Amino acid sequence: MAGGWRPRLEVWARACWEEYRRRPWMVAATGMRRQLMGPRQLAWLDSAFAALSDTGLAYAQQHAAFLLLVGHVRGLAQQLVDDDEEGREEWNRLTADVWARHGDRFPALTAAIAGGAFAPRAGDPLDFGLERILDGVAAQIERG
Repeated sequence: MAGGWRPRLEVWARACWEEYRRRPWMVAATGMRRQLMGPRQLAWLDSAFAALSDTGLAYAQQHAAFLLLVGHVRGLAQQLVDDDEEGREEWNRLTADVWARHGDRFPALTAAIAGGAFAPRAGDPLDFGLERILDGVAAQIERG
């Protein structure tokens, strides 16, 4: 693919993200520790290694990069699975109660909340973390 490893991994991560968004049940189905991986899961792993194959990274580093990427994608997918209006309202109610009693103990968090840290964000939730991860992989490649 034109542009090398980075656009290939970005396409890979976005395709993985779309799979989890289309099939939310996959978060739980593929999340068991040390489960037997099927051919489709092995194909995802293979394509990530293929994207990194010409980077000069050791195979262990390539695997670490894969784990960072898939962890980011799965983490966001899990948030989508866990998010619903009823749960959000209950969390807000319970958190407001705890905050009313203990909020003064958390000044940095109070400032972050007031500054909009938890406000809904426009755009693709994958973007920020994906860019940071790929920047880190690029830095590792440059170090050799």
